[in-house]
Amino acid sequence: MADDRPAHYGGEPIRESVLGYGSQSITDHETEAVAEALEGDYITRGPTVDEFETRVADMVGVDHAVATTSGTTALHLAGAAAGFGPGDEVITTPLTFASTAHAATYNDATPVFADIDSHRRTLDPDAVREQITEDTAGIVPMHYAGYPADIEGLLAVADEHDLTVIWDACHAFGGTWHDEPIGAQRDMTMFSFHPVKNITTGEGGMVVTDDDDLAERLRRLRSFDMNYEPEGHDDEPWYQVTEGLGYNYNVTDIQAALGLAQLDRLDEFKQRRDEVVDRYDAAFAAIDGIRTPPEPVDADPMYHLYAIEVRESFGCNRTEFVNAMHAENIGVQVHYVPLHYHPYFQEFGYEPGQFPETEAVYDGLVSLPLHAEMDDGDITDVITAVQRLSTYHQ
Repeated sequence: MADDRPAHYGGEPIRESVLGYGSQSITDHETEAVAEALEGDYITRGPTVDEFETRVADMVGVDHAVATTSGTTALHLAGAAAGFGPGDEVITTPLTFASTAHAATYNDATPVFADIDSHRRTLDPDAVREQITEDTAGIVPMHYAGYPADIEGLLAVADEHDLTVIWDACHAFGGTWHDEPIGAQRDMTMFSFHPVKNITTGEGGMVVTDDDDLAERLRRLRSFDMNYEPEGHDDEPWYQVTEGLGYNYNVTDIQAALGLAQLDRLDEFKQRRDEVVDRYDAAFAAIDGIRTPPEPVDADPMYHLYAIEVRESFGCNRTEFVNAMHAENIGVQVHYVPLHYHPYFQEFGYEPGQFPETEAVYDGLVSLPLHAEMDDGDITDVITAVQRLSTYHQ
């Protein structure tokens, strides 16, 4: 009789090689696009970046897209363009990566956390209302795992208090809400093109907006806040001046070429992610102690993560679950350690216990592998590993 014990408890691992929780998908199409860019006149920011920005803007349905070096720098620039500064408070979720809150901190504003809606795992509009003061300047919601936040509810709060909204859509590129692309909602939305995200440029990000003034400010800040055509430039064409504190967040035509090739495959990527999610949902529906991701409401997400919650009735805690999956050579991750647990953000007066909904979700969160490079055997391995562990603990 075969030994069906999980590897963590003495059995044989399901896999010989490690399956990562995320991965880029690069084919000859991308390789050829990058090679062509390398043979062009520009390898830094040039016409291919312009083309990439135009295509993303058209896809999202906005007037402007501004490419940056990462999702983090996109958040930095969005906060700066919004005018966040000393004395301002910016409300965001604690269940996110540090970069989301840095839309405030990089601009010397104060991050203010509000609790989440535990079903969506995203910022709760009612919790946001409770945190608003006369110093509140903006809201930075995050579309966790690709599932849209309560867009309508959060925009209503912003309208009530005249607040700027910056949507952190690092996880959500390629999804829709009410048949409208994620990113078309005011005031600004930013994306990440890191290798584990829905498309990649290696490293890279983007801010999209319909606001002409915000777009101009973003472009200036991206490149040293440089005025390339100040008064006197016509007579002295070399004369260019820095008019404020800007940054070198320019992306390259090489990255943009990769991004354009990835956009060609966006439907393919979404189809494969949907297939993985459908198989997981079907397999885990009957397993006691596993909460699968929420069903989308009026949305068609492009899921970046498949984040389950491991609950007490499963038979082991989250730590044991993660270690058991790693023993099967299946890479899982936890997204994220809440920001109010981090020493840096505790300097703002935060501590564990302040956001009970966030903490209850976090205590069970585990992200299973989800990416377009997974084949059917990979999906089966993940399902088998979870079922094997469940059976062992029942």
